[in-house]
Amino acid sequence: MNLPNALSLLRLFLVAPFLVAIIYRHFPLALVIFAVAGITDFLDGYLARHLKQKTVLGTFLDPLGDRLLSTVAFIALSIQGLLPPWLAVTVVAKDLYVALGAGALYLTGNLAVVIPSFWGKLATLLQIIVVGFALLAAFSKVSGVLLDTLFIVTGLVTAVACFHYIWSGIQLFSKENDQEGQPKKAHHESTQKE
Repeated sequence: MNLPNALSLLRLFLVAPFLVAIIYRHFPLALVIFAVAGITDFLDGYLARHLKQKTVLGTFLDPLGDRLLSTVAFIALSIQGLLPPWLAVTVVAKDLYVALGAGALYLTGNLAVVIPSFWGKLATLLQIIVVGFALLAAFSKVSGVLLDTLFIVTGLVTAVACFHYIWSGIQLFSKENDQEGQPKKAHHESTQKE
């Protein structure tokens, strides 16, 4: 196992202690674990690109670690009253729809890689910031106006990202169907010319 994959695996293993820290309301510890997980997320991608160590296992582990940590964070923090439930539902629903869409593309034989969109990347960044600030607010003074603004903006951007991914998936399905029809037509035309 190469270093980027080991870092992705470490992030997966950090989910359990992160959740335990939140359950027992050890929010400073939870914030440290979350920060370490964030660092591993940056490092595994950076090292995989620069060391040319991208693997099939890595393409599975990296998003799995990200989505699992995000889902656990938003659900656990909303249960603890540190995040609004509507935001947790929005984030988890978006991840669920994207996963279902990717599964549908895979099952239909479309193995095209869906490139993360601007909205998807922005939503992920905002979600990381929101979790960090929510944990920080649990044991230090953070402006309520700032938190509420972050919650609303993150929810809106996450919803836009969700609809954008759904639209992109529909476009990909449509493109695939068009491409399946084109070769037959081209072949039919060539036989007529002969």
